[in-house]
Amino acid sequence: MLRIALMSLMLSGLSGPLLAQENPLIRAIYTCERGVQIPVVYINGDTSVAVLWAEGQLITLERAESGSGARYMTPPNTSGYVWWSKGNTGKLDWFDNDIGEEVTLFAFCETEE
Repeated sequence: MLRIALMSLMLSGLSGPLLAQENPLIRAIYTCERGVQIPVVYINGDTSVAVLWAEGQLITLERAESGSGARYMTPPNTSGYVWWSKGNTGKLDWFDNDIGEEVTLFAFCETEE
């Protein structure tokens, strides 16, 4: 049920500045290389998450430590998606826990601010 509600939010007309902290729900659509679009809903709160639609599936990632910008990922010590964002740019990686490396899936993602 939560996934359906979040998907509805992603496709609805919510709008607002990407980094607005007063709004707990921020919607952005990123256009990446090869014209791939990745819609993202940022849910800001005690535990911030990013919910995105990529590779035919709804992906929920928790905010993690980052030196610059924001990083959202699956729980530590697991393989999974990693979403990086800074300003109006982003990229989607896959973290392989077995080898401890990230591989970029979609780079050069941008959204209008």
